[in-house]
Amino acid sequence: MNREVLIPFRNLKMVLSIIFIVAFSLLSLIIYYFDTLETEEERAKVYTTAVNYSYDIKLNLEHALSSTHTLQALLSQNDDFFIRNFERVSKNLLSEYPGVIELAIAPAGVIAQVAPLHGNEKALGLNLFEIETQKKKSFLTRDSGKLTLAGPLELVQGGIGLVGRLPLFEDETKKEGFLGFVLAVIRISEIFDTVKGAHLEHEGLSYEVWRVHPDNKTKQIIACTSHSSLIDPVIYTFEVPNNTWTISMAPTKGWNNSPVLIVRELMAFVFALMLVSMVKLFIDLKMAKVALESKVLQTTDEKNVLARQLEIVLNAIPDLIWLKDPNGIYLMCNKAFERLYGAKEEDIIGKSDYDFVDYQQADFFRTHDIIAMDAHQSVRNEEELSFKGDGYNGFFETIKTPIYDQNSDLIGILGISRDISIRKENEEKIQKLEYFDPLTSLPNKLQLHLRLEHDLNIAQKQNEKLAVLFIDFDHFKNINDTLGHAVGDQLLVKVSNRLKTLLRQVDTLSRQGGDEFVVVLPGVSVDDTVHMAKRLLQAIEQPIKIADNELIITASIGIALYPDDGTDIDTLFKCADAAMYLAKQNGRNSYRFFTSEIQSRSARILSLENALRYAQVRGELSLHYQPQVSLCDGKIVEVEALLRWHHPEFGMISPCEFIPIAEESGQILLIGEWVMRTAAKAMKEWLDIGFPAMSVAVNLSAVQFHHAHLSKLVSSIIDEVNLPACYFEIELTESVTAQNPVHAIATMNELNAKGIRLSIDDFGTGYSSLSYLKRFKVYKLKIDQSFIRDISIDPEDREIVKTIIALGKSLGLKTIAEGVETKEQLDFLKENGCDEAQGYYFSKPLNVTDLEALLKHPEIILRKNSNNPQ
Repeated sequence: MNREVLIPFRNLKMVLSIIFIVAFSLLSLIIYYFDTLETEEERAKVYTTAVNYSYDIKLNLEHALSSTHTLQALLSQNDDFFIRNFERVSKNLLSEYPGVIELAIAPAGVIAQVAPLHGNEKALGLNLFEIETQKKKSFLTRDSGKLTLAGPLELVQGGIGLVGRLPLFEDETKKEGFLGFVLAVIRISEIFDTVKGAHLEHEGLSYEVWRVHPDNKTKQIIACTSHSSLIDPVIYTFEVPNNTWTISMAPTKGWNNSPVLIVRELMAFVFALMLVSMVKLFIDLKMAKVALESKVLQTTDEKNVLARQLEIVLNAIPDLIWLKDPNGIYLMCNKAFERLYGAKEEDIIGKSDYDFVDYQQADFFRTHDIIAMDAHQSVRNEEELSFKGDGYNGFFETIKTPIYDQNSDLIGILGISRDISIRKENEEKIQKLEYFDPLTSLPNKLQLHLRLEHDLNIAQKQNEKLAVLFIDFDHFKNINDTLGHAVGDQLLVKVSNRLKTLLRQVDTLSRQGGDEFVVVLPGVSVDDTVHMAKRLLQAIEQPIKIADNELIITASIGIALYPDDGTDIDTLFKCADAAMYLAKQNGRNSYRFFTSEIQSRSARILSLENALRYAQVRGELSLHYQPQVSLCDGKIVEVEALLRWHHPEFGMISPCEFIPIAEESGQILLIGEWVMRTAAKAMKEWLDIGFPAMSVAVNLSAVQFHHAHLSKLVSSIIDEVNLPACYFEIELTESVTAQNPVHAIATMNELNAKGIRLSIDDFGTGYSSLSYLKRFKVYKLKIDQSFIRDISIDPEDREIVKTIIALGKSLGLKTIAEGVETKEQLDFLKENGCDEAQGYYFSKPLNVTDLEALLKHPEIILRKNSNNPQ
């Protein structure tokens, strides 16, 4: 072999070695990348599992600890620190709070009552401030004024458990006047056994839940799987009362699948060898064919064998492989590449990208060829490719490597493309979960903040206005409570699809959670914002058909403007929220702009809401009673219980102001229960004293009426005070019954079956379908005072009153007029057959003492009802 042949051979060997090293290194990097990606995806899944498991643990623990608050509420309703029938009451509570195995009360720190008593008798009389193992936590609970959690510790009943302590004070606001503790003993095993992920071990996951012991600072295991040797676990920390718990979680068999990684590396090694062989064969057969043909000692059969080997190797590779000269002319390609252009290799060789695709796409390919050649090293890029051969469209990762001869002169560029479409789809799914609401596919809170930051920057630069609209559906909770969350979710999706059609491309509609939505309108005027708010309200209140239900819902909208109401996101959100709350207070189904008056009103509402939480405990609430008189004989047949609130600082607060606040904050349920119980007790006492038989009427709000256990609650109250059901009446407004007539009928039937009387209050001011009204189990219609007020001068009011009285008689219902203040009004009502009347003409609402004085002198009412009141 002469020197001219040896020199190219040695250079070729060096080039092939470089290609082998580059190919193997590149494939190893790709394998390492995908292995790392798989591990990260697995860790992310395990982390999500750990977070969800921690959330379930915390939810179960918080539910168990809430038993102390329930016990606290029961104590606040008793005259002293002890609960009568504590064993029976606690037994009911224990069944409602899984995991809680013992409840106790410790006035001044000394355990006075415990349930169940059996097996816990030794606990009675123990002073928690003197027991060595208890006093530290006891002092912490008393001094912090907060619920604390002790443990895990060994339980006398067996097993490992926790102890929750809630301090009680005379003044809960200032945490002054320490009264003692309520305690709940919780068994840890029941907390962990009932979580949604209690069977993680069957899914191949091991975990430990632990904490740092507050005394010796050592790691204390709270709960763990049987396989507790964790390899590089993910860690998630979450807060429990006065402590921090940590969950460590990892696959039981570890993260990496070493045999698979070794097999992949071997495949990479084989692939690199195959690629070197292919390049060698390619160079031998294609590039060196002309230059070295005269110097290569091989027969035609040997050349054909090498060519066939090269073809087999290239076509066995699923990735797209090609070789171009420095000018972009194709020198070779494999079968996979032929699919891209829908042409055979012989038709592709000798041509460029400009012969197969449009100029823009060809320029893109050529630009990246030049980038790789200028870089003198492998260059990676991602591109979308459409295959003419079969129409497949996918996302590909392309690596282009410049090839040099023995003189370091560029001879071509080698390209390899791998399909990464599935990986890109997974990345998009992850991004969608992070930035979009899973129910409505609208931007979530995180995405809203990003968009709003961008819109605020543009508004600032261009000196434009921007509007933020807070949308909250009115009484949406009633739909979830009566029809179920599945119907509520469908309603949210349908309404959000409606609202999207009203917005511009630059606008943003976001769901914040529940039934709260936010709309951002960049570059709008005040008039534009008003127009959009009206369109949104109109769209929302259109009927929606879901299954067999035709639903009509309204919304309240609060509006804040940039820069008038604020220049940052938090300020604009607070202003819009305050304006939305005012829209609800002013009748709902409307919009309100933020103003300084709203700010002041919001501050008062917040103050009243906080004060209302303690009004019942502090004895600030009271009931007044207004007589209802029979127009037939002038006797008092009923009294209506009217709630009053006298605050030491704010003075007498109107029910028109504090009742809506109680409904919005959820306090109306406890307050309403107190009103019913107090009114029932008073009526029972009057009957026992010997006053003439009469009944007491209590008004119910929509929140109370639509509560799932209303009938059971009313029954338990009248049974508790031993009041016959016929002496207890519930008044409902038309609007309450019209919200969901089917549910209203079912509830009325339950109450009526128990002997409790019902009446429709403010009749004539709302909407009542006669088809529903005749099915309502009511016995009386209450004519609204707005019709009575001008009955002497307004002929329309007179006709309305006559019609209501006639309607009542035709349906077999009694009628009562409220707001009667003059003799003329009374005479008109008598002439037209009204059954009863109520108003200042007979008596204003009276406290218990004044009412009892009136009941002792019935002649006062009789004279007023007679034709000659003198």
